[in-house]
Amino acid sequence: MTGAGLAAAALAAAVASLSFDTAVADDAIVNPVLGQPDAIAEGRVIYRSRCYICHLGKGGRGPNLFASKLSDEQFLETAINGRRTMPALGTLMTPDEVWAVHAYVKSTDHYE
Repeated sequence: MTGAGLAAAALAAAVASLSFDTAVADDAIVNPVLGQPDAIAEGRVIYRSRCYICHLGKGGRGPNLFASKLSDEQFLETAINGRRTMPALGTLMTPDEVWAVHAYVKSTDHYE
């Protein structure tokens, strides 16, 4: 294969991977209660009882969840399964409760 042929093959592979990444992004799990006032209120109560001890108002032993760059799916997976020093909360919180906390932390930039 010539240099031009290799470049064309590389370009085709890159375009194919971009299309695949877009399809995967479309299938991402999203928070079904994001922005809903009832979920935000519930999330604040849960945050106070389950999360505040480590994450405080703007980060503590745990990172500042109000500035988190995690996707909805990553937030859910991290809360349920744990990560590094964060314990898995899957036996303590339901996915609905995690979504409520996520809705709360996305609704403001600090603990209120």
